[in-house]
Amino acid sequence: MTAVYAVPVSAVDPDDGAARARLSAGRLEYIDRLHGSSRAQSFAAALLLEYAVSQHFPSVVHPLAISVAEGGKPYLVSEPGVHFSLSHSGGWAVCAVSEHPVGVDIERCEAGRRDIASRFFHKDEVRYLNTLLPSARDDAFYSLWTLKESFVKSTGRGLDLPLRSFCVDLRHTPPRLDCPEEPNAYSLFVLPFAADPGYRLSVCVEQANADRPALHIME
Repeated sequence: MTAVYAVPVSAVDPDDGAARARLSAGRLEYIDRLHGSSRAQSFAAALLLEYAVSQHFPSVVHPLAISVAEGGKPYLVSEPGVHFSLSHSGGWAVCAVSEHPVGVDIERCEAGRRDIASRFFHKDEVRYLNTLLPSARDDAFYSLWTLKESFVKSTGRGLDLPLRSFCVDLRHTPPRLDCPEEPNAYSLFVLPFAADPGYRLSVCVEQANADRPALHIME
């Protein structure tokens, strides 16, 4: 089971007492060290995680106790069988929960960002992007970017796994992953995000032939 939840950042208030009471003191301390949009985005993601875990793992105690592994991946201290990933961009925060290691990424699509591909993507991905009509390149670029970020998050290796060291092939459905450094099987998905077509949302699950995760939009 893997599920993805999304919420508009504007739907929550990081200074609301009732909402803050749902988070642990440690999580609030981390969030309150942030400023501006980062604080609001992180607060929305933290609330979303509390809700998502309660829906799919009802025996877990709240508020959640979260720590960070050596590679930078957060995890639940007392629940090794519950996996999650958080992401936020612009006006949206997202959370994925699963029984398997999982990564999720959301990005606001902006024109003129394809230079990132030539600097950081695998050479076969760059070659593929260059074969596309200009009208299709941005769409493919953001699909690749979010898929690659979600894969790195699912592995928990952080910067130890450079984006150019593995290749995602969009010519297959679902996308196909080639990563010599990671022998485990992964399933990758670009999830339709009708709530806001200006964003791209992808998820990766460390599981062979996983079902497409359900997406829940919160108001």
